[in-house]
Amino acid sequence: MTEISNIGRIKHLPLPDGWSETRKLLGQFGNSYLYNFGRADSPELQLSIFYRGMLASSLSGKSFERILKKEPHQLSSEAILSISEVLGNCAQPDLYDIDKASTISLSGKTVVDVAGRFPEFSLENRTIFIDGGNDGCAVLEIIISAPKEVFSKHAPALDRCLQSIEWT
Repeated sequence: MTEISNIGRIKHLPLPDGWSETRKLLGQFGNSYLYNFGRADSPELQLSIFYRGMLASSLSGKSFERILKKEPHQLSSEAILSISEVLGNCAQPDLYDIDKASTISLSGKTVVDVAGRFPEFSLENRTIFIDGGNDGCAVLEIIISAPKEVFSKHAPALDRCLQSIEWT
């Protein structure tokens, strides 16, 4: 079993059998990082851990913090707009079709969970946005993407893994 360990706020994240690290990019933008994981039998399926290397603005960080402090809930369009900087491409209607955006608890930590698709690339997507610091400005992302059939096939196993994440 492959396990993601000690990346940002992620202490441990077990992946289902058959997964391995496929690529690592460090420091392309400041202290950014991107770790990609995949399966040899489904190369179009990818799980990534991403940090942009730049802090979000204080205003966006405060909005992100405020949203994370509430009980798990669906995000309104106003809430999505207030953290559009945090959500990046997932908040761009010309790039991304949102199916749902909500806060959820993963192993006791509240995160923003966005699901949808990038129609231009025919990719289903789920991105988990995590406060990687203490003020909402350092945003860590767990990104899962694949064509619809592949995404649907692997989504339940990946969801179980996400539920067992351990935080630092």
